[in-house]
Amino acid sequence: MRSSRWRRAAALAAAVAGVALSISGRAEPATPSEAAAELVDSTPAPGERALAARLLAPCCWDQTLDVHESEVARDLRREIRARLRRGEAADVIEQDLVARYGDRLRAAPSSGVLGKVALGLMLGIAVAFLGIFALLRSWRRSDAQPAPSSVALPAAARDEYDERLDDELRERDA
Repeated sequence: MRSSRWRRAAALAAAVAGVALSISGRAEPATPSEAAAELVDSTPAPGERALAARLLAPCCWDQTLDVHESEVARDLRREIRARLRRGEAADVIEQDLVARYGDRLRAAPSSGVLGKVALGLMLGIAVAFLGIFALLRSWRRSDAQPAPSSVALPAAARDEYDERLDDELRERDA
């Protein structure tokens, strides 16, 4: 029973100390120059949005940094903004963050099996289209050529045959 009282008293003392520190630690309203500096600090650096859109929030691995609202995501966005303003390249920052959090930080894997599969699919589709094109072209050529007649006799043989047939018909009629 005594330990529960001590725990309650310690929790109450911690709460009172926290409230006292938060009241005494409150800053006065920002001056216009401080507000302007804070506004400039919140404007995105060139390339910041593109980099944040390529990286996942490491707290849940569910959304990219540009849309996720967690303290970790906000901290990483601030870090990216500061490093870009110092002149660091976006690729260097991305590689550093991936080294810290792992390759899972990337929203889309940069290489590996997925890239090879995509390349294979594109090549397969290209080969299929070329095959279809060649097939259609061969069909078009066969349609353009005249169909051979059922009896293909040389012109001289046909004339002799016609003459003989005409003679036989004349003999019959006579």
